[in-house]
Amino acid sequence: MTFIAFESFAVTTILPVAVADLADTGWYSFAYAATMTTTLFGMVIGGNWADRSGPRRPLVVGGTLFLLGLLLNVVPVDITVFVCGRLLQGAGGGIDSVILYVLIARHIPDASRPRMFGLLTTAWLVPSLAGPVVAGLLTELTNWRVIFGIVLVGSAASLLSLLRATRGARDASTVASRTSGRRAWTHIVGRNGALAVLASGLLIVLHLSAQVNAPSSAAVVVCASFALVVTARHILPAGTLLLRGAPQQLIVLRASLGAGVTTANLYLTLYLQSERGFPPASAGLVIAVAAGGWALGAWCQGRFPSTHVSHRRLIVCATFLVAVGPAGVLTYTATALPLWIVVVACVVMGTGMGIAYPRVSSATLALASPDERGAYSSALQTGESMGIGVVTALAAAVLVGGGTFTTIFAILTGLACATILVACVSGDADERP
Repeated sequence: MTFIAFESFAVTTILPVAVADLADTGWYSFAYAATMTTTLFGMVIGGNWADRSGPRRPLVVGGTLFLLGLLLNVVPVDITVFVCGRLLQGAGGGIDSVILYVLIARHIPDASRPRMFGLLTTAWLVPSLAGPVVAGLLTELTNWRVIFGIVLVGSAASLLSLLRATRGARDASTVASRTSGRRAWTHIVGRNGALAVLASGLLIVLHLSAQVNAPSSAAVVVCASFALVVTARHILPAGTLLLRGAPQQLIVLRASLGAGVTTANLYLTLYLQSERGFPPASAGLVIAVAAGGWALGAWCQGRFPSTHVSHRRLIVCATFLVAVGPAGVLTYTATALPLWIVVVACVVMGTGMGIAYPRVSSATLALASPDERGAYSSALQTGESMGIGVVTALAAAVLVGGGTFTTIFAILTGLACATILVACVSGDADERP
């Protein structure tokens, strides 16, 4: 998990250099969001597969896909190979992220699980603070391919160790072993898995639309966006896209927050390196400082009670803090203000995210009925992944179509304002779905 997290945060810093070496900025968003598009169905397939045949086989397949994707990132001959590697990483990482939790449930005693989950939290926190800076420094001293090589070696060693540690565990016999391969895979994928595969394909089409001429690109974007909305309507809980019900509103809120902040960090890094001439390490430091604000926000929200009123007040407050980020970067791109303005804005944005994420999750689970908490937990992650895919694709289309970074951050600021409006109404409906 540590190596997965390190790669996730490091790629934000090194991606502008990698894409500049392999292609033009039209591929930038797709190169980043490729992992998220395939993570969608990787998580669904991983959970269903583990339920039917145990965790060991999907762990091997998921780990192999992740390592193969990293290998393609170490030695890509062009941008298409690099993006294929990112797609494989997403599929494999999505499968194994679910399997790790299954393994914890099987092999870690109840009394020790809180400590184990605490270690997993640390596995994400430390790379979020150190990953962007370390990756930037290594890129300046060596080559961006070295970063993927480090993750490849570390992930391979970790996977082998994990397989050895679980070698004595026997997977439960299932119907899958007694049915044809085609029928078994039908059960493993299931309806939600098929819809997730369709959503991933549509997100890929959205990103590829940036590589064709303007009239054709617009037509592809319109058709793919419409199809994605229809697909999302079936994947997400009923009424989500129409903001019907408090849990549904919170799902949209999470998607909007995640998409806005992820795209802001992604294009801030590109802007600092390509337009302002900052080295990768300096650009990475800005992202790392924002991650520090995230940790601060998470700590602060934990000092407040877990009540409906407290959830709502903190979420509304957090959306205002998050909006400071894109607004500050918008001002920076349009004027000659010093960089410290952006740093402060990113810390405030990170603090808002640290407050918002735990509270949105807690509020959603509190409002959902007990037998639907799993579905709503999944919807929070699925909705965010689709939101990030759509917004990053839109940002790529803006740049390819002749737009500027100022235009991108103006759009993100507008999205942040819309998020504030959703947050202000998300607590009005207190009824269960």
